[in-house]
Amino acid sequence: MTDDSPLSIRGCVRTAGTPLALVALVLLAGTVPALAAGQSTPAISIETGSVAAGETMAVPVVLTSAPDGLAGYQLKLSVDDPAVARFENASYPDRLGLTTDPVISSDGETVTLEAADLDGQIEPGASDVTLATVQLTGVAGGETQVTVASSQVDADGGGVVEPATEPTAVAVSPSASTETATAVSDASSPASESTAESAGTANAAGTTTDSGDRSTTSANGPLPIALAIAALAAVAALAARTSRQP
Repeated sequence: MTDDSPLSIRGCVRTAGTPLALVALVLLAGTVPALAAGQSTPAISIETGSVAAGETMAVPVVLTSAPDGLAGYQLKLSVDDPAVARFENASYPDRLGLTTDPVISSDGETVTLEAADLDGQIEPGASDVTLATVQLTGVAGGETQVTVASSQVDADGGGVVEPATEPTAVAVSPSASTETATAVSDASSPASESTAESAGTANAAGTTTDSGDRSTTSANGPLPIALAIAALAAVAALAARTSRQP
């Protein structure tokens, strides 16, 4: 005899549903890590390179990923050594709305950027989002770093994004005019001045050098000893001849 009471039927349904729930949990547990692995951690990338002194290069500032979209941001970038390179200018991409003009310090050491996604063009899951482009000018040969001094990035809906930041190197090579000036400076080194002084001292002593590297004695120099003795002998002979005359 079969027990078809409602309690028995509910018991069977509950028993049969338990394995299905376990299977669903297992599948969900395997899916969540996969989703997490597909979302990279947001970071701010400053794509620098090398530039010659006196020249300017464009440097993109990029948000590598925006899992929850982008509402707006404020960044402050800094150059460690403005004597090597300095910020000259900055601009925003067309799809970001301007909130304030870029602010560059008087010495070119820092630039402050601020913009917003007013039209919602940067959707959740976006990657490699260009936030701005800054102009870096080489000042003198050497190497310095560009760092993110401060950052505030907001996702769609007001969530806070905390992107990773790393400094990036900027290499500045000397300009052609700088290398020429260095060569001229080396040519007028103390060793060259010493050679010129030695030549001047020799000329003051009465000795000059012609194109054939032959040394001659100045007419203003002292008479040779043999010539002086001959002159004295001639004077003595003349005196003796004069004394014998009546």
